[in-house]
Amino acid sequence: MSNRAALHPAWLFLVLLLVAAVLRFDTFGDPNMHGDEVFYQTVGVAMHHGALPYVDVWDRKPFGLFALSWLIAAFSTSMLAYQIAAALFAGGTAWAIAMIARQWTGASGALLAGAAYLLWLAPLQGYGGQSPVFYNLFIALAALLVFRASPQLRKGQVPSSVYMAMLIAGCGITIKTTALFEACFLGLYAVWVLWRSGIGVPQLLKFAAQWAVIGAVPALIIAGSYWSMGYWAEYWQAMVAANLDKPPHWPTSLIRLKIMAIAVAPVALIALPGLAFLKPAPRAFVLAWLASALIGLFAVPNFYIHYALPLLVPLCVAASGVLARGIVGFGAIAFLAILSLTIAPLQPGHAAQSRAAIDRLELSIRTHIGKGPLLLYDAPPQLYMRTGQPFTTPLVFPTHLSHLIEKEVSHLSTLAETKRVLSLRPGAVVIAVPPRNGPINEETHQLVLAYVGSNCRLIEVVPTFERQRTDMIAIWGDCAR
Repeated sequence: MSNRAALHPAWLFLVLLLVAAVLRFDTFGDPNMHGDEVFYQTVGVAMHHGALPYVDVWDRKPFGLFALSWLIAAFSTSMLAYQIAAALFAGGTAWAIAMIARQWTGASGALLAGAAYLLWLAPLQGYGGQSPVFYNLFIALAALLVFRASPQLRKGQVPSSVYMAMLIAGCGITIKTTALFEACFLGLYAVWVLWRSGIGVPQLLKFAAQWAVIGAVPALIIAGSYWSMGYWAEYWQAMVAANLDKPPHWPTSLIRLKIMAIAVAPVALIALPGLAFLKPAPRAFVLAWLASALIGLFAVPNFYIHYALPLLVPLCVAASGVLARGIVGFGAIAFLAILSLTIAPLQPGHAAQSRAAIDRLELSIRTHIGKGPLLLYDAPPQLYMRTGQPFTTPLVFPTHLSHLIEKEVSHLSTLAETKRVLSLRPGAVVIAVPPRNGPINEETHQLVLAYVGSNCRLIEVVPTFERQRTDMIAIWGDCAR
């Protein structure tokens, strides 16, 4: 393949998509890889049965993430469809990184920058369909369009690609709210470059306002839709109040921050010297982009390790400065590959093992559901869909009933909702033993334990496998009405 052919966008995309597929192949078909993405996929499937996010099923994630899950579920309700979509988005983001990097590096630097992103997704828990795996593509594409438009902006010209970039970034915000900071950076960068062209202030303000409005349009459409349907209170609680009502548990958050810093360090060690090889304009662009991603990270200081995934995009762009330098670059990517497969090794048999556990849970519930509804209290949420049982509460995500930090954060009273569900006399209750997330909401936990102890029979306890943990899930069934 010639150097010119290697730089062709189509070749870059195909190669990086192949790398993404190889690195994720052992995850395909796993129905329980991580609780977050299982929940997103469950909501997407439920939406095809009429469920409305924030009303029939509650969470604080933006609507765009659930809309994307709904779209994927339109092709197939299998978790495999969600995982294939995540692989496509990961490959697409790697391609966007490569396309940005190739503006100042050769073929190898661009390709290796994209490969670095794919290699380091798994150590940051991006091996599946966490929300940054999806919204990173929107931000990376917007960044590519804005940076490409810089020469025209310096001349006082505003190409249509800048407007498209703002719309794409706005769509990214509807998938993860903290993408707002990166979207704002891209808008402010375009304003700054245009201002340096000598354009008049009135025109500059006009363009800035247009870009801000275009970026806000996706979120405004969603908010307006909930207003028109009469569900503004539920939407506001989920998007704003619930996030303010969930303060971080600082001792735990600081430990997570330390772990996150260690996990990000290998890529950062390549990215920081890589900046030295970039010219001043791209260096300033990447540094400002990284700063905006850091602001987004610290805006929600819970510091789960996958929250670092947005940092990976500008870091890999910066790393291209080193990765383009011949044998040094190949040595750096080999270092990342070995370290990645050591920290997050491929697990060829894990998907089948996980699938067997979820199948066993499903069969046990179907056999012992009794006459009442199903209650999943701190249990894999996909079991509602798999067993054909309706949601007994909008608080479907496992921590919303069982985790003390989640107490009273929705528009529903956690205690009152638990009492209401138990008053329906569930025919089966599924609960992790011990609870998976602490600190535990003892009020609801003791109520559920009292119910199953008085009304149900312990059917079995099934070891249930996620990618990085194993939980013991107890099925209490044949509950008397």
